Amino acid sequence: MSEEIKFPYQDFYYADWRMGCSGMTAQQEGLYIRLYSHLGTANGKGLPNDFNFIYRMVADPSEDAEVVQHQKEDLMWVITHKLALVDGRYHQLVQKKRREDKVDIVKIRQESGKKGGVAKAKQTFSKPSDSDSESNSINTYNSIWEKLSIKRGSKSVALKSWLKVARDIKPEILIEKYNALCSQADDPKFIPHFATWLNHERWEEELPTAKEEQTGFAPQRNYKDYVSFVKRCQHTTFIDKEMVTDMLKDKLITQEEHDRW
Repeated sequence: MSEEIKFPYQDFYYADWRMGCSGMTAQQEGLYIRLYSHLGTANGKGLPNDFNFIYRMVADPSEDAEVVQHQKEDLMWVITHKLALVDGRYHQLVQKKRREDKVDIVKIRQESGKKGGVAKAKQTFSKPSDSDSESNSINTYNSIWEKLSIKRGSKSVALKSWLKVARDIKPEILIEKYNALCSQADDPKFIPHFATWLNHERWEEELPTAKEEQTGFAPQRNYKDYVSFVKRCQHTTFIDKEMVTDMLKDKLITQEEHDRW
């Protein structure tokens, strides 16, 4: 079973994490990273569908009823928007998928009896043909580089990476996947250098259709979920003026709370 294969670490992409946490408060992100690490050490088993159990696992103990309530509200928000129930247990879907991919690689290596992923490499890359001259290769790479919407890092360093690991990947796949990642970045500094992206073979990752899907979910924009945020005058990108107006119409907040927010 895959649970028998343990990984003490996992690749952590800073830009993906920052985009996935966009709009979250510091407390929400803190609870999220604690959940993420507990899920990692669970070896693919996930966390039980038990809110109180999870709360005791990740929240800070406090005698202050208001602090406890705020922690519970934030934890519920994180669970609702960042985790999913799979076979009755909570998982972070992207983390789960990456673990399953690594398990598959380990099994291939075990079955082939070779170290270093030789079998996987043979399946992924083919030896360049003799007719593929160096000039043609450079021209192909230059075409890829020119079509990147954002050119991060050194072109020459990225060329070395491309020749080493991605020369036989269709150029349109590399261009499409990298440009999609670029389009989802709030700030170009969070975009990995093209060479780094190639070295990690990130063209193999599933392409999310929205920023929120970097973490597996798109937030449900139900204004009733954010009443406590407005009452505490806690701003987030998930709340807009129309939602706050609807809260006031439904008498979920006072006029003073509406005006203060």
